[in-house]
Amino acid sequence: MTRTQARRFGRRRKVIAAIMTIVVIAGLTVTCVATKPWNLIGHLTADGQSSSSSRNVDVTTLRTQPVAKGVLNAETRLGATLQYDKASDFAAASGTVTQLPVAGKQINTGEPVYEMDGVPVPLFHGERPFWRTLQTEASDGPDVTQLEQNLAELGFFSGTPDAHFDWLTREAVRQWQRSLGLTGSAVDGVFQPSSVAVALSAPIRITAVKAKLGESNVSPASYTNVTLHVEATLTATQAATFKAGDKAQVVLPDNTTIDTTLAAVDQGGQSTGADGQTTSPSARVDFPDQSQVAKFGPVAVNLVIPNTSASATTETLIVPVTAIVASAGTTYAVDVVRGDALVRVPVEIGLVANAQVQLTKADGLKAGDKVVVS
Repeated sequence: MTRTQARRFGRRRKVIAAIMTIVVIAGLTVTCVATKPWNLIGHLTADGQSSSSSRNVDVTTLRTQPVAKGVLNAETRLGATLQYDKASDFAAASGTVTQLPVAGKQINTGEPVYEMDGVPVPLFHGERPFWRTLQTEASDGPDVTQLEQNLAELGFFSGTPDAHFDWLTREAVRQWQRSLGLTGSAVDGVFQPSSVAVALSAPIRITAVKAKLGESNVSPASYTNVTLHVEATLTATQAATFKAGDKAQVVLPDNTTIDTTLAAVDQGGQSTGADGQTTSPSARVDFPDQSQVAKFGPVAVNLVIPNTSASATTETLIVPVTAIVASAGTTYAVDVVRGDALVRVPVEIGLVANAQVQLTKADGLKAGDKVVVS
């Protein structure tokens, strides 16, 4: 082939290649117009699956349960604790601790809590600590009333408790001092704040010994009251739903039950004083008759709270909890088998109980439809 022929052949190859390129581009253009891939892309989710509610799958491999219709007998069953109130510490002993209590011991008004400088320090109760020496020259005050109330409870004060410290109060203090084993000038009718251990109420139960013999300026022990109650942690939604007075049932360790009511519902949110943490919402049950629970002591129990809302008696669609698919935000859905396809149906949920969910809204869903469960 001559050089001229070679140049002509090269030009023909370039022309043919250009024509083929134009043909391919034209074909792709026609295909795009026919299939509109931009619409298809609009129906794809971030993970490449179609955002359409229907998708083809092998439904024979899926576990399903039929949608039921009826009333969800809802109740909330909570893990709870039969317990005493939070422990408090007694005020620090101003003298030398010469005898200590035993953890678990119950102490009544007037009984020794510990011993200081060889003298018993008995239990008094009241809403405030004693903060000053009380004697006939003392001005009137609520601490005088509190002193007389305790002395009257022990049988030493025969008058009507009031805010005035008079000769009757002084004589009552002297009799009380003699009962502690004091003699001579120590029986002076003058009340010293350090001579008693004060709790909010009596009797009390020693929870832990805090001091060692021979120590001073240290709290001798911590204590609680002797009344057991049930406390259970709630979610914020539960705390907003339940209220004091709602019916409840306590299931004890021997499977016996006590029908009762909620004494209080705490919304939580109070600072615990530790790293910005706050208290959790909780429910409390009290027992006026402590004989029902006294033999168990602190122990784990169950608290069952029936749902009394209007939706608890309404007939609705019901599906297993494991059928619920959480979507973005707070929306939910279920996957329903439709022939050979799987359809995702948005739903709104209501009560949840016994591993079942009440559907308050589920467009197109009906009883008998099969939903996928995990």
